[in-house]
Amino acid sequence: MADLRSYAPLPLRAAIGIGLILHGGIKLFVAGGHQNIAYLIGHLGVPLADVMGWVVGVVEFGGGLGMLLGVWFKLATIANALNLGGLLVLGCIAGGIPAPLPGGDPLPSFEEALLILAGVVCLLLSGPGRFALRDIRKAKTSG
Repeated sequence: MADLRSYAPLPLRAAIGIGLILHGGIKLFVAGGHQNIAYLIGHLGVPLADVMGWVVGVVEFGGGLGMLLGVWFKLATIANALNLGGLLVLGCIAGGIPAPLPGGDPLPSFEEALLILAGVVCLLLSGPGRFALRDIRKAKTSG
């Protein structure tokens, strides 16, 4: 049973990692994606919304890759926990999470953001588990 615990993070790594890659990729690579996130975070009161839109996209896309692959794992989980925590706090201060531009990718609802945050914190606390690239790299350099 103890051996199986090291596999426990894999479903969360896959689900959260793929979700973050998808939504971060929309912000970075899809026409109108950056304009939409800049609009949304500007309505949440974030200064320099255009610049911060790029930051959010990189945190989500890069952090999703890090979680999925198990590399730069602590950085990926902490950055995305702060990103989601910021969304929850700013959404409360603003009186709600704004609606996207027409056809734009919406931000997660409070409930969705809280569930994603819970998963990210679980990954931060548990570590990446098995099949993490960081462990494969370590094995090659020490062997």
